[in-house]
Amino acid sequence: MTKRLLSLCALGNKARALDVGCGDGRTVDYLAGKPGVEAWGIDLKPGLDGRLLTGRAEALPFETASFDAVLFECSLSVIACPGAALREAARVLKPDGVVYMADLYAPGEAAEFPGLPWRIERWETLVTRFAAAGFRVCCFEDHRAELLSFWAGLLFSNTNGISDGADCSGALPRLPRGFRAGYFLAVLERERFTPESLREYQREKRQEAERRARKNSPLYREHAGGFIDANTIAEQGERMLCVPLGEVARIRTMHTSGSTGAPKRVWFTGGDMERTVSFFSRGMRPLVREGGTCVAMLSNDNPGSVADLLRRGLARNGVNCIIHGAINGPDAVERAAGAQCYVGLPAELFWLCRYAPQLRPETVLLSADYVSDSITTVLAEEWGCRVFTHYGMTETCYGLAVQCCSQGGHHLRVEDYIVEIIDPLTGAELPPNQDGEIVLTSLSSEAMPLIRCRTGDIGSLITKPCECGSRLPRLGKIRGRGEYLKNRLNIHMLDDLLFALPGIRAYRAALEKGLLRLTLEGGAANEKDLSEQLGIEVRVEYGAAFPYGGKRKLEIR
Repeated sequence: MTKRLLSLCALGNKARALDVGCGDGRTVDYLAGKPGVEAWGIDLKPGLDGRLLTGRAEALPFETASFDAVLFECSLSVIACPGAALREAARVLKPDGVVYMADLYAPGEAAEFPGLPWRIERWETLVTRFAAAGFRVCCFEDHRAELLSFWAGLLFSNTNGISDGADCSGALPRLPRGFRAGYFLAVLERERFTPESLREYQREKRQEAERRARKNSPLYREHAGGFIDANTIAEQGERMLCVPLGEVARIRTMHTSGSTGAPKRVWFTGGDMERTVSFFSRGMRPLVREGGTCVAMLSNDNPGSVADLLRRGLARNGVNCIIHGAINGPDAVERAAGAQCYVGLPAELFWLCRYAPQLRPETVLLSADYVSDSITTVLAEEWGCRVFTHYGMTETCYGLAVQCCSQGGHHLRVEDYIVEIIDPLTGAELPPNQDGEIVLTSLSSEAMPLIRCRTGDIGSLITKPCECGSRLPRLGKIRGRGEYLKNRLNIHMLDDLLFALPGIRAYRAALEKGLLRLTLEGGAANEKDLSEQLGIEVRVEYGAAFPYGGKRKLEIR
């Protein structure tokens, strides 16, 4: 369990780690054996020396911001003042440091033991403690089965101890009748901001970004305020540049449905891409462990592509990333076999799931298109995996917001972007939890800053605290493209309906003078039922509908 816990988040070279409640120092010895890691331990046990110190978790004898990782292995539940211990851990951690934690928790009612410094608390209580100390849970695994197996081994052991002969007599006091215990592994990240400090930070950074844009960009010098959009970028993108062309590391050229003119070109510096790599590294921690393999079924492996940036981010986590490119047929099955995580477009991974249900990824990340609830349900049920979603776009150097282990909304790159939700018709800002158009202002972009850029996508902001402990605002479900949603019949609606049908792998749709023609691959559908559900006459034929060759649209003939 210790090895698995440490695999949830890679310890970098020259990392300093502290084990709080280290006992005899076995984990410290294990950490010290990892290349480049300097390990320390602290415990109430007297007589410790060397890198094992005698002391209290509530008053650590170390300098502020001096460790990359702090471990609590079954120790937080026996510390007299857990809140103080967590605050001390936050103090001695570097800004990007993490806490590794393994302990008991109560899936039902909590348990306390009179006369003993031991408690088994509900997970919600623990998360509240973490949040109060400035942490959020970025990785979580439940190992209740291993706990039951361990306890059974103790109960049936002739020595009443674990296999090396350590005495466990009296270690398991009588639990309340009907009590259930769980065992978790978790990685906690420090929350860089409180809601209040975030507002102040974003206010100052926005002013800086606007000043820099007006100074360096011909377009923003002339811009009278208000919004920009995809047409602005397509028609005047080069005039938005804030750096000399020699500092541009990558240019992405593409056609956009929002522009009738020249193709849209988006510009990035090396610093812009580096910030995305860091975001991908953090965001992928809940999905794949150190030593695991991820298959990126997205773009090609050109330097600076989204798949390349993802690979670079995963490498920092000790994860191998195979870049397959877009799924275009059965060859993807061989590349995906044995990998723990898949990343790709929702409809393409849906096809792969229905084509190869024998694959067993642990996690899937859906990105780069509308994500239907029908797709996430089928992937979770047929592959038995956890399904996460990511929201980003080329203008944000691909990364913007991703679900955490609690999957309660999409956590934003708040240090790099401000997100507003506006009424698509009036432009007025909307309150939290109300759907509207997503508008972005970049705070750190060097090459092509965005000042109140209308994305055309529909979503909402959630301000209620997340179950992972974060109190910062995040994006709710992305409803899709506004230009599609304004139509009575749209591709998102068809996704929700058709991908829920048994056996369907893929579909194509064309609207022709009041008639919807569907080509279905796999499964079967009743034309009459579909006509009644959609409010339009439907004709169904069966045949190959995959590969799609990019994002899908409702064809208008």
